[in-house]
Amino acid sequence: MFVRNAWYIAASADEVTDRPLGRILLGEPVVLYRRADRSPVALEDRCCHRRAPLSVGKVEGDCLRCGYHGFLYDPQGRCVWVPGAARIPPDATVRAYPVRERHGWLWVWMGEPARADESAIPDLHYNDSPGWASAGACLPVKANYFLLVENLMDLSHVAFTHLNSIGSAEDIDPVLTWERGASFVRGTRVAHDLSPSRGMLQRGIDYRMDVKKVMTFTPPCHVVIDITRTEAHPAPGQAPRIAAHHMIINSMTPETESSCHYFWANARDHDLDNAQMTALALRQTGDAFAEDKLIIEAQQRIIELDPDARTINVAGDAGGVQARRIVDEMIARERAETVAA
Repeated sequence: MFVRNAWYIAASADEVTDRPLGRILLGEPVVLYRRADRSPVALEDRCCHRRAPLSVGKVEGDCLRCGYHGFLYDPQGRCVWVPGAARIPPDATVRAYPVRERHGWLWVWMGEPARADESAIPDLHYNDSPGWASAGACLPVKANYFLLVENLMDLSHVAFTHLNSIGSAEDIDPVLTWERGASFVRGTRVAHDLSPSRGMLQRGIDYRMDVKKVMTFTPPCHVVIDITRTEAHPAPGQAPRIAAHHMIINSMTPETESSCHYFWANARDHDLDNAQMTALALRQTGDAFAEDKLIIEAQQRIIELDPDARTINVAGDAGGVQARRIVDEMIARERAETVAA
């Protein structure tokens, strides 16, 4: 089950052009393209005639033509031309989804169109705002999206899963605090006197650090991690050096119950014009998330063998547990509204 009355990232802005792009979002086929004025369109990726995917068709002006029998759809999903027919059936339509371009991504509202509120798009401005340099990608993951939410809210795995990339072996006993609001969960994780990870050594940072990570979840699937690394043992009389400050943006759009599109970005507020650092951040973060993908996809396979197998929670799981409760409450409200209607 998914929250449907919410905004989800469907694609990066530069992925969507005048060539249709097909995606499965929340189990629904969606096709994205741009009108002649470059504004985005999101339609059901299923021709109403014989259910061929419209994403294998082509864009003509502001409209989208099915590549099978040539049905032509306008941006509102109405069929406006049928081959050899003077009269178009009134129900020859496909669903049109509200879509907005924001923060370098295209966002699609998967629920009731009348409830689509632009102000509810999460504030992920670090990805494309002045004062920040960002690099990111989309990673397909064959696992339920919430396994990634839990992964990002419990960073105790970094000392183990990421020991060969971004983790430090000593990072096993942090000071951890949690806060929950009506529509967010925030955890603050502070670890002291950590040795530099391999990733930090590759950046020329070879001193021990205190690391503060603030993980903020907003429903249904967004986690931003604010990471500050500070020199642990500055020279006498010297202020500690800031080794790095990054905002790690994570948004996991469900594809199906057991797969998702993992949109991520690594944004920094220093060395903004350093292309080499941007390339390094892209590679290092991508390598670390590939490590997550490997273990989480294996986790999904084990879960599917026995979905009711026992699990336990410890202190580090508090963020993921509270995040899941928020999402479960949202799903329950939507179901109750549907039943009432």
